[in-house]
Amino acid sequence: MTAASVIPEIVGPESPLDVQLRPMSAGLLERAEQRASQVLDEAERQAAGVLADARRRGEAILESAREEGAAAARRSGTRLLADARREARERILRAQRGVYEQVRSLAQDQLDRLAGAPAAKELNARLATFAHDRLGPEATVHDAKSGIGVIAAQGRRRLDLSGEVLVQRELAEMAPRIEDLWS
Repeated sequence: MTAASVIPEIVGPESPLDVQLRPMSAGLLERAEQRASQVLDEAERQAAGVLADARRRGEAILESAREEGAAAARRSGTRLLADARREARERILRAQRGVYEQVRSLAQDQLDRLAGAPAAKELNARLATFAHDRLGPEATVHDAKSGIGVIAAQGRRRLDLSGEVLVQRELAEMAPRIEDLWS
């Protein structure tokens, strides 16, 4: 049983926490989109520079290689361009991962700031009820260390509904929108 498969059942109609989180969530997404766009623009500029440099070097190698043989020149140029493309792709992937980590961190920080608030206590109570529904009335349920979410156990069965898992689930649901930023 995963948090992703059980959260929709407990979230139900919009709660005061949902209403409170909506502007934060929208703001986080907007900042993430802006930051992602900036990071990707920079990564693309760097990648274009790497590719331009590789093309220049490749052309120089091709020119000198023409004297040694066309076949050797093609192999060398192809290898150099492949290396440049690979390097450019690696830079873009690092930039994307950095943006994802920033979004995850911002979301977790926002959620952690709610710890101790009445809405957080209400959410924890709903999560505890859900955990008991899933694991049985004998299940032990404890608030997560962050104060947001719960951890439940019954025998060998364990259900992690901590804030960290809730953030991961939300990011997984947002993945298609985040993927759109990369294209």
